Amino acid sequence: MDIQEKILKTALHLFFKYGIKHVTMDDIAKELAISKKTIYQFYKEKDDLVTQLCEIEMKHHEHDFQEFNNSANDPIHEMILISNKMKTFMQNINPVFFIDLKKFYPTAFARFQSFKENFVHKNTLSNLKVGIAQGYYRSNIEPEFVSHFRLNQIEVLMFENTFSFEKVSFAKSHELTLDMFVYGICTLKGHKLFDDYKKLI
Repeated sequence: MDIQEKILKTALHLFFKYGIKHVTMDDIAKELAISKKTIYQFYKEKDDLVTQLCEIEMKHHEHDFQEFNNSANDPIHEMILISNKMKTFMQNINPVFFIDLKKFYPTAFARFQSFKENFVHKNTLSNLKVGIAQGYYRSNIEPEFVSHFRLNQIEVLMFENTFSFEKVSFAKSHELTLDMFVYGICTLKGHKLFDDYKKLI
């Protein structure tokens, strides 16, 4: 692993643990036992570092989502695969990370928004249409609206400081919102399949 990769890995770890705003370039340099000047050889300011990390993370998620799309047995299975990935991802993140991203780092946040609108929305929309055709989702839902509703549901959970995660963890809250969403759009056939998958988790 070269020095730039170490900088990225360490910065991401600290940002996830403490939030972005709380971590300084000095903190990253200290953690790596290098000078701050070394970091500035690659990133002229903290915003550049945050933006590149966001870009890398979004590409990883795009790859994972595509893998789930290719390997899933059916649309509900795909939903669960994605949800499990996100739940694992969120278990290691301080919710402050997302609040900081939206409030203080507009370029990086814009990359997240682009990922949401141009990739996740299309992926969710496709899942809904296939699920309707296969009889797992109700035929009277409006896929375009429901897709945006699901994305907004996730965004509120991640970026709006309106929830306390003391009794229900950040990761568990994601699982609960998925349950409410899927039960709301499924047919009886879909409910049974979803319940069967959940028994295997």
